[in-house]
Formats: sequence, structure tokens, C-alpha cells
Amino acid sequence: MRVSSRRSVASGLAKAALAAAALPPLAVAAVIAWAWLAPFAPPEGRLGVPGSVYLAADGSVLLRESADGLRIPVPLDRIAPAMVDATIAAEDQRFASHPGVDPIAIARAAATFRSNPSGASTITQQLARAAYLDDASPRLVRKAHESLLALQLERHRTKDEILALYLNSVYYGRAAYGVEAAARVYFGTSAQNLDVAQAAFLAGLPQLPSAYEPSPDTAAAKSRQAYVLDRMRTTGRLDGSSAANAAAEELVLVPELAPPLARHFVQFAREELAALQPSMSDRSGLVIETTIDPALQSEVERSIQRQLSALKEKNAGNAAVVVLDPHTGALLAMAGSANFDDPSIDGQVNVALQPRQPGSALKPFLYAAALERGYTAASTLLDVPSTFATAGGAYSPMNYDRQFHGVVTLRTALASSYNVPAVRTLDALGMDAFLEVAHRFGLRTLSNTEVYGPAVVLGGGEVRLLDLTAAYGALATGGTLVPPFAVARVRDAAGRTIYERPAAVTTRVLDEANAWLLADILSDPNARIPGFGEVTPLDLPFRAAAKTGTTTGFRDNWTAGFTADRAVGVWVGNTDGSPMTDVSGVDGAGPIWRDVMFATAERTPPRWLTQPPGLVRLTVCAPTGQLPGEHCPTPQAEWFRAGTEPRTAERYYVRAADGGLAIAPPAEAVGWARSAGLRIAAPEASPAAVRVLQPSPGAVLYLAPELGTQHALLRAAAAESATIELRVDGVTVGRETGPSISVQWPLAPGVHTVEAVIESNGVLSRATSTFEVRAR
Repeated sequence: MRVSSRRSVASGLAKAALAAAALPPLAVAAVIAWAWLAPFAPPEGRLGVPGSVYLAADGSVLLRESADGLRIPVPLDRIAPAMVDATIAAEDQRFASHPGVDPIAIARAAATFRSNPSGASTITQQLARAAYLDDASPRLVRKAHESLLALQLERHRTKDEILALYLNSVYYGRAAYGVEAAARVYFGTSAQNLDVAQAAFLAGLPQLPSAYEPSPDTAAAKSRQAYVLDRMRTTGRLDGSSAANAAAEELVLVPELAPPLARHFVQFAREELAALQPSMSDRSGLVIETTIDPALQSEVERSIQRQLSALKEKNAGNAAVVVLDPHTGALLAMAGSANFDDPSIDGQVNVALQPRQPGSALKPFLYAAALERGYTAASTLLDVPSTFATAGGAYSPMNYDRQFHGVVTLRTALASSYNVPAVRTLDALGMDAFLEVAHRFGLRTLSNTEVYGPAVVLGGGEVRLLDLTAAYGALATGGTLVPPFAVARVRDAAGRTIYERPAAVTTRVLDEANAWLLADILSDPNARIPGFGEVTPLDLPFRAAAKTGTTTGFRDNWTAGFTADRAVGVWVGNTDGSPMTDVSGVDGAGPIWRDVMFATAERTPPRWLTQPPGLVRLTVCAPTGQLPGEHCPTPQAEWFRAGTEPRTAERYYVRAADGGLAIAPPAEAVGWARSAGLRIAAPEASPAAVRVLQPSPGAVLYLAPELGTQHALLRAAAAESATIELRVDGVTVGRETGPSISVQWPLAPGVHTVEAVIESNGVLSRATSTFEVRAR
């Protein structure tokens, strides 16, 4: 307690008697009886309650919902001692000892009324006047009533409670009621952090706010501050040296009308509040504490303006950004458009919450499904001319650079964002497998399954930027998804906490090892070079994962990525869907993403993900994904889940009769190899008539119990088009005519043999591969 709060009937009677010493004995008795026995209406519910206020994570004011004023209640122990001392010195120096009225002050005021009129109202009387009275009564009647109510207040409330009520309700100007609101609107700080000079300035305002508050440098304001400092010194609350230093301190006020910040975020927080507890949306006087970092939000908004200015000749008119803490789900920044007040871009539409086509930004979730089904980061994928039958006719995907790259690893295909291997992988896995993983990651706007075709992994569906950023955040956490949120805590007009965000509820959406492998690929600048070149906005001085997306016609482009502690998603485009001019995700959203990642790193030192157990690093031969053979020219290190690493050496590279190096590509890649001018091995070095491509001989696949039924992809290819029959343990599981066959086979524990069989001119050709399935 800062002020003595002892209350006994005896001491109360004595104080009341002192206050009424000049009255007749019967009147004294009446006053005391009334103070002790009259019905008491608690003042807490009678003080004016302005509209609710939304605060940023640092306590700064984002929005007040009422023009009537701003009030942020705080307990007395969250008000700087200097502010308490300054208030008592300025308003009521005998506050600790009087019973609610101050006889000495009354006598002084009466003696000097004609020559130097002065007030004699104590802090308790001022509180009584604010809580119970209006100004319609005659002055003497109002003063008498005010004194009686002050005595009654002192009977029912401690000194600390009275002081807290006063400091939380008195008007300081700038529409600020209470010291917490005043500290924020004048100095941009909390009441707890006010220094002596600031406290003296604020303590002087309640007497006449309009005269003192416009500037701390006006003569009136300085004179009033000097008066308060002198009162603090003469009452022993401040020594002379400290008072002089405070008087000399330059006071810097924040702008009275700061520009609105994060208006889409505030809308989102308001909607979240209504969804959490509908009754709260109609209550006044709430203090809603949110998660937003205002300094980061300002950096986000500046970065958007810079980039759109650079793109103004390319018809890129709008952008949106989301920044999350992936471990808690806290929404740290949200810009839903470039300018909330610009109708030409539909600025009031929060694009971060609007479903838009994400381009290639969905590919990590396709390859998550592949990793769950036996693929590895080194798995061989084909980037060759391919055609797929769809409901709309034949579909032949192309890469962004309009070229094909032949035999590539999964790592390179994802990091370089090759389209053809992605569509071929989707075709091999099946649409249901991809959508199941996407929905698991929270991308539930991908729901129009009956119209999706192979292009869904290139942006044929629609997702929200908020959801996509959270999905990338799930990779940052090692495979756990946390729902985003904006409201951390809500307090009522009395300062009581009526809602507090519970601890994050996480959902396991991907095995930790597979999440780490995807993060490793997305943060690999070398694997990104074939698709993007050596210098891109995605390269940072600290490790970060990143993926871009660009839709057909340049209508939307994206960049999303993360470190261990921050997930950032960016969209650039036009709200009405009009196309930009040759603006890709790297060129459009990428620079904003880079700026925002730097801004997050300035606040939270960037960390990378901790490597989980169960991973091994092995040298393989690119792009085969197998152990280096005798002639391998491209050995490289790769990560594998233990048990999925290759066991056999590649035979992709062979030595020709003249000593030169040639390749023996898969049958489907021979045409690409020829068109690329590569030397193809002579027939004696060609692959067998039929081969099992997947799983590799000796592979070990693991069952993850938490994922339910799981499948392995079985693949075989013939040297030329033929009818291929695929068998597992002698049981036929698939038959297809063409150069290759792919079958999804439900995993069963044990050692199994897959056999591929073709018949040509009456001659059977077989190939086998033995693998094992283990339960974890």
C-alpha cells in the first residue's frame, strides 16, 4: 500500500468529528450518522465508461471505438510512484490523513476567498463529484453534498482504492480519462514508466486541461509543471536537485492525431472477439490487448509502399502481408491492402483473408505427401514434355522458363519450383493424397475438388494468405499447426481480466523429420539456383526457408517463408484480379518478404530449426538419388530418414567405348536427352527391357501409426511401350500399357518383393526389387 488504509470506527469518528468541528453538535452527529449508515452506491459503476480500446502488444493505442474518450484502467501498483506523489502534491497534500474533507484547506479557502479564490476539494471530493454529482445544483449545495459523499467514500473504501479510482477516471485532456490513457496519448508510454518530469506535467493537467495540454513548452504548461514540482519539493516528496533536473528536462509529446495503424488487423481482432464471446462485442469500456507489434507493422506498411512504387509501371496496385509467431499463433502484423482509404484498389477489402490463387506456393504440401509415401529428397523426378488427360482436354504443363530440365531430384524440383515434375508427382500420388495433406495444414478453402485438375499444385485452387502463412509456420515448428489469433487479453472497465488467450492448441500435421527435410530444401540456395539464378530477394544473410508463387496471367504472386520463430507471407496483385505485367513472385512479393524478414530479425534474432533425430546424411550421385557409381561426376550430400537411404550404386553415368561419358536416362527422358544434345549410352549400356524404379532394392519404409492407412508408390518402366504387369509377392496389383506404370500399394509390415513383367514377341522379361515395411 502506498497510502495508509487503516480504518477503524474510532479513527473514522474522530476524523469526521474534526471535519465538522465548526458545526453544532447535533449537526455533527447527523453528519457522522449519515456517513456511516446511509446506503452506499459503489463508485466503480458510476464513473463514465467510454468506448472500448484496442491496444498493441506494447500497450500503444491502435483504436478507440468512441469519440467520447479513452480509458485504460490499471491497478495502483502499475502507476509510477512519481505520478502518485505528483498527484497528491498538486491536488491534496494531506490526502493520507484527512477523512475525505480537509478542514485546513477549507479554512484557508474561506480566509482568502475574496483576495485569492482557491479550491479546497480533496481527491476524495473530486472523485465523489465525478461519480455522483452533476453541475446543475447551486454551488454551496453541491459542495455540501460533495463533502458528505466524500466522508461516505472514506468509510467504504481504503485510501489506496480511492486514489486508484481517481487516477483511473480523472480527465487529462486529449480525450484521455485516467493516467494510463494520458501517459499513452501524451508520451507514448505506460503510467508505470512515467518519469518525474512527465508525472509533474500530467499531474498539473486535471485542473484545466485545455489550457495546459496543447504543448509542454507553452508558458502555462511549464508554469503548472513548475508548480507541481515545487509542491513535491516542499512536501518532501522530491529533493531540490531532482526537482531542478525535472524542470530542465525537455518533454516530447507524441502527435495528438497519430495516423491510423493496422486497420485491417483491428477489424480482424474485433471479429475474433465477437466469435470468442459474442456478448463482449456489445460491451463498452473494454480494453482489448492484441498481439500486434506496431513497429513491425509500420515496417510492413512502408515496405509495401516502396515496392508498389517500384512496380507502378507494371500495373501492380495492391499488396498484403501477414507475420506470425508460428509457435503461439500470435498475429504480429497484418496489412490487408496497400491503403485502407483508397477505393481505387478496394482498400477496405482485407486481401489477407480473401481466397486467391497461390501459384506454386502449394508445392511444399504436395511434396510433403510424397515424402509420406516413400519419396526422399533425392528421389528422381522427370522434367520432360508430358501430357495429362483432364475433363477440359489434354493438359501439357510448362515451366516458368519454358524449358525442360530432364532428370532432376525432388530437392531441385521443389527449390527451383519446376512445374512439370510437380504435376507428374500429383498424377502419381493422386488428387486425394495431395488434398488430404493440404487440408491437414489448414488450407481448407481448397474444397472444390470436383473441378480441380493437375494444375491445382500450380495454383488452380484458392487459399487465404493468412492460412498459407500459418501452413508454412507449421513447417517452422517441425510439423505442428497453431491457429492464428489477434486477441491476447480483454479487461473490463474496472480493470478485471474477463478473457485471456489459453495456451496454444497445436495439431500434428506432419512428421517432424519430413517437416525438417522440407524446410531444409526450401532454405537451400544451391538447389534454388537452377530455377532462379544465383542472386534473388530470397537470399538473406541468415538461414530462412522461402517459396514463391505466380499464377497464370500474372494475376497473383506470392512469397512465403520462415525461420524457426517467424513465418511471413506476402501477396502482390490487384484486388479486382486484373493482370500485372510480367511480375513474378520473386520480383513482386519477394522484395517485400525480404524487407519484412529483415524487420523481424531486428526484433527477434533469427534461429534455424533444430534437427530432429532419425536423419542421416549420405553422399549420392545427382540426379539419380543412388549411391555414386564408378563414373559418377556429380556426387553430393543429401539427407535421408534413417532406413530410406539408397543401398545400390547408380548406373546412370557410363563410360563409352571411346572413353567419353554418356548417360543412360529413363525411357521417358531419352527424347529430352537427345534434344538437349546429351550423349546417350550405346545399346549395350542401355537399361534392361523392364525395370522396377521404386522402391529401390533394399529400401525400408516405415509405418507412422498416427497417419492411419498409408501407401507406397510402386513404379516400373519398360525400354519401349509395352503392357506392364506389376505384382507384389506374386499378386497382381496393376496392369497398364505404355512406357511406365505407377501403382499405390497399401503398406503392410514385412519383407516384400515387387515384380514387373512384360511380354514382347512371346518373350517374358522380368525385374524385381525387394523391400521391407516396418512399424515405428
